[in-house]
Amino acid sequence: MLVTYQGHSCFRLLLETGVSLVTDPYGDFYQYPKRCLKADLCTVSHHHHDHDGMSIIDGKPLIIDTPGVHLPAAGVRIVGIPTKHDHHNGQKRGDNTVFVLETEGLRIAHAGDLGHVPTQEQQKQIGRLDVLLLPIGGFYTIGVEEALQTIALLKPKVTIPMHYRTRLNPEMPIEPLDPFLEAAHVHPEPMALLRLSAGDMSEREPIIVMKMDEA
Repeated sequence: MLVTYQGHSCFRLLLETGVSLVTDPYGDFYQYPKRCLKADLCTVSHHHHDHDGMSIIDGKPLIIDTPGVHLPAAGVRIVGIPTKHDHHNGQKRGDNTVFVLETEGLRIAHAGDLGHVPTQEQQKQIGRLDVLLLPIGGFYTIGVEEALQTIALLKPKVTIPMHYRTRLNPEMPIEPLDPFLEAAHVHPEPMALLRLSAGDMSEREPIIVMKMDEA
């Protein structure tokens, strides 16, 4: 599997079968590039403009935006776990879905705009993880402290931070990446392309930072 980071909460995963999946696409969003991403599948954690920008998707992907078990392609299982976008049971910002992708012997969770530390029941539903794509910027989502708590509870082999402030969204009231890395006591070199396979997960660093695809 090949993983590229498109910025914000958007990743593109290309499976060995050629099936491509995009997570939480953004449309016209601050100074981020105007994307045109080819995808067969697209997960949408919640319907806010910076997470359901389907206009950037080339083709007619199958959109997965609800909790439950989805079997969208051969060898692909996606489970949506209902969570909330805030600390007030969704009363402020609504619902959020954590999607767990099971394919190629891997379990990869995209936490969307998770607004709280997962409950015990949610932790059980999420289960064992190889990779956790986790918001860390705060304000709209969990921040640094709760992100570290979530990592400690879910125990993914690898965590990839997302949804933080960059030079492309300088006015967005969320934290940049550095406070999270400092609190986690890591300073990884950003990766432009991540190749994942079940056999090499034990060799990965626990936190990987991905460089946004500028293309």
